[in-house]
Amino acid sequence: ASGQGFDLRAVEGAIGGDRMSVLTREMLLEFSGEEKLENVCMLVLRGMGLTDAASLTLASNLTSVSLSHNSLTSLPLPPSSLPSLTELNVNYNKLSSLSFLAACPALQRLYSAQNALTSLQPLKECAGLQAVCVSGNLLDDLGGTTEALKHLTALEELELDGNPYSSHPSYRALCVGALQGLRMLDGEAVQPGERDKAKQVAKYEERMGDQGSFYTHSDIQVPVGESAPRPLRRPTTSHAHTAAYHARPPPPPGGGG
Repeated sequence: ASGQGFDLRAVEGAIGGDRMSVLTREMLLEFSGEEKLENVCMLVLRGMGLTDAASLTLASNLTSVSLSHNSLTSLPLPPSSLPSLTELNVNYNKLSSLSFLAACPALQRLYSAQNALTSLQPLKECAGLQAVCVSGNLLDDLGGTTEALKHLTALEELELDGNPYSSHPSYRALCVGALQGLRMLDGEAVQPGERDKAKQVAKYEERMGDQGSFYTHSDIQVPVGESAPRPLRRPTTSHAHTAAYHARPPPPPGGGG
């Protein structure tokens, strides 16, 4: 009846949306194109409204996963449940912790930009990390961040821009000084001259006897680093080189890469 009925398609869409919010065994097979879970190595599940992806562990041979542009608040994965995973993209979710990293000790590349992270301590679970992108989170303790990162001896690429501490003019110098193996910071190559500048800033901080002073006491004049604060860049998104990535439909309006 006109004006009094309901849209059956809308109801079906709503039901389908609820069903799609939880990752299932069937979805793992469908989106990987495989017939057996043990053959699933790569998954691209971006922009699907997922709130639960715990079923990832059913595909224990995964090496690369993209869960970007979903609604994940956590990833309850048992320790070492994804032992072969080397690349993980969880950009643009609602994650407040990286505690799930214990599930993937072989991880080499982590993309977790635009979430709600406040600590990087769980990174210690992945000693082989080479690239870490955590731009646009809630990280406000630079000392804690560099302490968590300096144990990653293979780390070469890092993106931290868009966090509360990244607006300070000495932020880049302090990162470069603390992370000796770093080649790229926030998309810019680390120059030889920056190492010298970083040493000067480190000496200043040592004299002050308070590594946190540079962002907690505005009256202290700290040597300015190589680069001024920059607006948040669009974070790097993994899987851009794969055919499966390009075959997926674009994320909902308003999403990034």
